[in-house]
Amino acid sequence: MLLWCWTVCHPAVIQRPEISAIEKKLLDWVNKERTDRRLDPLKLSSDLRALAIHHSRDMASRRKLTHLSSTGKSYKDRLLDAGIFFIEIGENVASSETYEGTFIHQGLMESPEHRDNILNPHFDTIGIGIVYTGDNKYYITQDFCRSLEILDEDRATKFFQEEINRIREKNALPGLSFQKTANMFAQRHARQKATGKPLFNIANFFGETHIHFITSPTLSIPETVGHEIAKGAYESGGIGTWFGRLPDYPGGTYLVALFLFPINRYNDMTEKDFVKIALSAMNEKRKEKGLGPLKLDGRKSKQAQNISRQLKAQKESSYSLPERLSRWHILSYVTEDLRAWPKNIDPEIIYPGLKKIGMGISSQENEETHRQTFWITLIF
Repeated sequence: MLLWCWTVCHPAVIQRPEISAIEKKLLDWVNKERTDRRLDPLKLSSDLRALAIHHSRDMASRRKLTHLSSTGKSYKDRLLDAGIFFIEIGENVASSETYEGTFIHQGLMESPEHRDNILNPHFDTIGIGIVYTGDNKYYITQDFCRSLEILDEDRATKFFQEEINRIREKNALPGLSFQKTANMFAQRHARQKATGKPLFNIANFFGETHIHFITSPTLSIPETVGHEIAKGAYESGGIGTWFGRLPDYPGGTYLVALFLFPINRYNDMTEKDFVKIALSAMNEKRKEKGLGPLKLDGRKSKQAQNISRQLKAQKESSYSLPERLSRWHILSYVTEDLRAWPKNIDPEIIYPGLKKIGMGISSQENEETHRQTFWITLIF
């Protein structure tokens, strides 16, 4: 004997799945599309989900499908209001009369704009928010984001240092040594740049310094700066980082100040070599004024050399004349650039009646910056 049984289902008794189950189904479909194309799956973000739910609720309250909130705010505006940092963003919105995630997803994939967001290789996180209105209609929001890794200043600085020395290693160059004092100045420089305040005159402290600013939300070094780092002209540097939002990077970015110090070209030179370089620079100045070159006075130069050595030993920049030298005009100064001198010495150097000069130079490498400091004495 056969028995047949018919069950009549009325729409009122349909068991609708939990909203969270529909959201999970949509996430599974999105990630299947991505992994089928060898793209990384998206991670579910609770922060983005909260934004998506709020926007779906907003659309449902107005029975309107839109990317703008009831207060006229875009997805980017809502991210900023929530204090979320990001690199790249996208948003899908949809409405559906079915709770079947398969059909909802299929409809999204048939729209080129929605499909592009689902398959964007840069995105790494997603938030899905669904709201049921009670009249057999669902409002769906998918918020996509390429997230931004947030490091504190010390960790960010260390990261960029390691990246720089990886570039050096790939080019068969020794790593740059980053000096504590230079890092401190670079940190302040980065903050000044980011906040639009005047920059410091770094050359006054470090001498010749090549400065590069890197603005990167992705913790990457631009190719142009990479080429500079890969040059063999540098041996040390300083680096400082700042993180925050800038007008061109509302989602947040790192701003890096990189100091590069050229190889100390004075390392293998003698005091006589130093004098030749400084005297040549002064004679270039005289030539510009139509004056003949200065020559060295041997006797005065010997005395100037002794004075410079005393100043270096005492870490001083000025000299008290003994009575026996009171008839001479002596000027001393300290510099890290042999071709530069204080402006107040210019009138002495370009004095038309001057023919000979005494010059002595003593030097010492700065242990902190690994740069040469010169004590120079001139006798007129």
